[in-house]
Amino acid sequence: MARKSKNRDTPMKVSCTLKNLGNGRWQARHSGSSLGTAELSGSSREEALTKLRDELQYRIELCPCSGVSGDTVVLQVQEEGGGP
Repeated sequence: MARKSKNRDTPMKVSCTLKNLGNGRWQARHSGSSLGTAELSGSSREEALTKLRDELQYRIELCPCSGVSGDTVVLQVQEEGGGP
């Protein structure tokens, strides 16, 4: 999933799940060894995915423990069932 790159413009493909919580909210979640677990929600699919992408980008840029530097996060979304 995560990989090291010296080129800042190289996309880092990150898998995530997207779930409709059924209460008008959406939840986006990623769990991985290099970036850890992140779970964020929003009032729309786009908001939840944007929050998750921004959080993972923050972790890449500011956390030397991630093992990667400067890649651009690209989410690979898998939708889960949920809600009524």
